[in-house]
Amino acid sequence: MESNRTSQTQKKGEIKEIYPIDLPDLDYSALSATSENILISLASNTYEGERWFIPSNGSKVEVTHDNVGRLQLFGDDDPPCTLLTLHMPADGTQVVALNLHGSWWSLNYVLKTSIKSRSGLVMVQSVMERVILFLLSQIIFGVLERPSGEEIYFSPHPMREFGKILWHNGEAVGFYTIKKKGSLCDGFTRRSYQLSVLDTVFVRTQWRRSGLALQILADFCKSIPNEEVIGISCPISPSMVKVCSKYLLMHQDQRDRLYEVEAPGGWGQRRNIWLSIQLNQSTNSSREEQCPTTWNKEKRNYK
Repeated sequence: MESNRTSQTQKKGEIKEIYPIDLPDLDYSALSATSENILISLASNTYEGERWFIPSNGSKVEVTHDNVGRLQLFGDDDPPCTLLTLHMPADGTQVVALNLHGSWWSLNYVLKTSIKSRSGLVMVQSVMERVILFLLSQIIFGVLERPSGEEIYFSPHPMREFGKILWHNGEAVGFYTIKKKGSLCDGFTRRSYQLSVLDTVFVRTQWRRSGLALQILADFCKSIPNEEVIGISCPISPSMVKVCSKYLLMHQDQRDRLYEVEAPGGWGQRRNIWLSIQLNQSTNSSREEQCPTTWNKEKRNYK
């Protein structure tokens, strides 16, 4: 059955939910060893763990060798670390649970916490926080909530990538990661970033349009106070352009500081975001004046 863990608080008689992030932290090598042992036991029919898992939608999924997948938590440049996923039969993209602490946990439970102090943007440090970052970037965004027709994917984040998870009302609802100044652009060349860059940003669908992306951008800018110029990875999505516009309207001192950046971020690979927004608005205004009927119709189509 679904691993919804609870513990009884004797003094108050309250039932308190227990989630993976609230348990003692995992170890990378132990996580990989457990994954390997489970796969071996499933293949040899000696598996003694939970045989069935019932997600919140009520569809019963059997834990078999064919229904369990193995994912690499990090990229090729990091030590291998394996994470086991349980998926729907015959569809490896429909992940319903992760194996952590020797049990299967639904995705929603992995993203929750019972610790009230875990709120706002929290730096990724522990193994479980790395697991949550992977879950948000590779499964939630990569499969479940990626817009139809969207071709952008996030590569698995390196083990030591600087990142923060956004916690809201006891749930991980987003994240962002930074390529710090001086860090390598990739594992194929020796080029290093010439400035710190906001590399990946994600807010879950149901929490969008509530100012959380604006909160992320503000936190990024404040977290690097000693660099005169900072960047956002190119290309910037239309929704992120709106966030930048709103932020720069409120923080005029950041207008000469924030750039759209192609790696490694030399001056020929930077474009001032505020200037780009102003030029785009000027172009749109000119177009509307020249073709008012057509342009107004187009604008209505985007409402």
